[in-house]
Amino acid sequence: MKNLIKKLKNFHKDENGDVVQVAIVTSIFAVLAVGGYMFLKPLIEDMFDKAGEELDKANAATYE
Repeated sequence: MKNLIKKLKNFHKDENGDVVQVAIVTSIFAVLAVGGYMFLKPLIEDMFDKAGEELDKANAATYE
């Protein structure tokens, strides 16, 4: 992992990088972002749904 980070830093510092390298790095980050969103979206929705249910229970118990 450290080697990958070093390569990315060197690539970023290199001003002679061609368009293909930029496209590859951009596409890798885009795939990681979309994949992370697709993987985490259901988990985040469940978390907010459970929190909402608990708040509704507390609210109902408070104003009975």
